[in-house]
Amino acid sequence: MNIDYLLAFGIYIIGLGLFKGFLSEELKDVFNFKTTKDLYEKIGFTASLTELLSLVLIFINSYLIDYEPFTPFEFLFMFFNIALVYRFLFWGITRTIRERN
Repeated sequence: MNIDYLLAFGIYIIGLGLFKGFLSEELKDVFNFKTTKDLYEKIGFTASLTELLSLVLIFINSYLIDYEPFTPFEFLFMFFNIALVYRFLFWGITRTIRERN
């Protein structure tokens, strides 16, 4: 497949965002518009760590699709992308799925 890194990553993020959106009851649950402390107390350490590791695996997979060495700026950009996507979209996705079932 001849797709670049951003498109491969975007496919994952858009798909997960739509999936979480269909399962969530309110908009604030989709984008985690709560404080970080409230989210951490609500979700817990092990679930949070599992979700973070899952997101890192998605980043690695989409990066390996179009392997090119990172420049320091791109590495920093990827780190901030992981942090933002995890905080505002991915954090709490397993809890949302579990509550829906």
